[in-house]
Amino acid sequence: MNKLLTAKVQTAIRSLRETWRKLEGKKRFVAFSTGKDSLALTAMLYEAVGPDRPTCLYAHHELEFPSNLAYLDELKDSGFAIEVRKPFLEYFELMERGIGFLTLKDPWCVPMLVGTALLEWLQHQGVRSPREGAMFRGMSKSEVSHKLHTPLELYGKLQLPCFNPLLDFTKKEILEIIRHRYGLPLNPIYDHMDRTYCICCYTADRRRQAYSGIRFPEVCKRYYGYIDQMLFQSGLIEKSRLPAEYRTPQEKLDRHGFVYWRRTRAQDSVGAMKRRLPSGGLAYHIRNPQWIATKHLAPVGGNWTRKGNEIRFWDVPERQADALIKRMINCLECGFCVVECFPCRRFDRKTKTLRIDGCVQCGKCLRLTFCMGWRHRFWRRVLREEP
Repeated sequence: MNKLLTAKVQTAIRSLRETWRKLEGKKRFVAFSTGKDSLALTAMLYEAVGPDRPTCLYAHHELEFPSNLAYLDELKDSGFAIEVRKPFLEYFELMERGIGFLTLKDPWCVPMLVGTALLEWLQHQGVRSPREGAMFRGMSKSEVSHKLHTPLELYGKLQLPCFNPLLDFTKKEILEIIRHRYGLPLNPIYDHMDRTYCICCYTADRRRQAYSGIRFPEVCKRYYGYIDQMLFQSGLIEKSRLPAEYRTPQEKLDRHGFVYWRRTRAQDSVGAMKRRLPSGGLAYHIRNPQWIATKHLAPVGGNWTRKGNEIRFWDVPERQADALIKRMINCLECGFCVVECFPCRRFDRKTKTLRIDGCVQCGKCLRLTFCMGWRHRFWRRVLREEP
């Protein structure tokens, strides 16, 4: 390493050491991806904090390369404190429950397949909110990273404070640090592609598609099969306003054109009818009784009643009542909403369902911000008001 890079690394290490000290009392960890950036960050952080050796959390799911696990064992032998976690639900489980495929606008893969694993770890640390944690993330220099990220930010999808100490380091510098300062091995997946993204990453290039298609044909077939069902076998593609050249299987599946999909009205179905009662209350007739799960009404407990397929509210603002019904009829039981209520919400891994116990009606969840069913359900169930 040259003197300029050595001095740059030493400055970064001093900053990491000071940041680590200021975060005493927070549940600190590294979001470890098995990529070069998180590897360099961890090595520098370990040098900065000495024996503390913070935990590296790696979320492994069914679209991750299996070889990553063998690579992690190699790093553990080098002294890395790595903990492998699983998401609440796997990718194909989410697809079977009705979530939409990944798009460039507000993709759900990181919060659902990585974020839920981090949330559960934080819950097990005894904190009451993600904001009591602190995530260190490896992200090196690029035009995109500097445009969208800062050294300290709130990762909004998880409500988690996040540190990005490597934004001023280039790819070349990162590789130099890994090889010559720390002598660490890179993930072998770099022999086949430039990034360590998933097998079926929606930003995949031809090289990645060829590699994954040959080595993981069943995963790829199933992945693209779901998208084919949603867009083509359902007939939805014909109802879109896309020009003809953008409505072919080759364009959408072979060229990843589905990542630019915009929700259409044809994806909405009426899930509940709303009417106003003479008393001033609100009544919602739920189209399918199987969609009724009254646990979602706990935040306004004492102000609702059920009669058959109808839920009635009184002394509850209309906006809040609408949000509760929308959340209930679109719920994927994915557990992601624990992000807004650590004390009372848990994901039960045995039944693979969301549990809500001991609600104190604080009102934090009376919105749809963290409802993945409402945000990403492909065939969304909406409300209609009776004329």
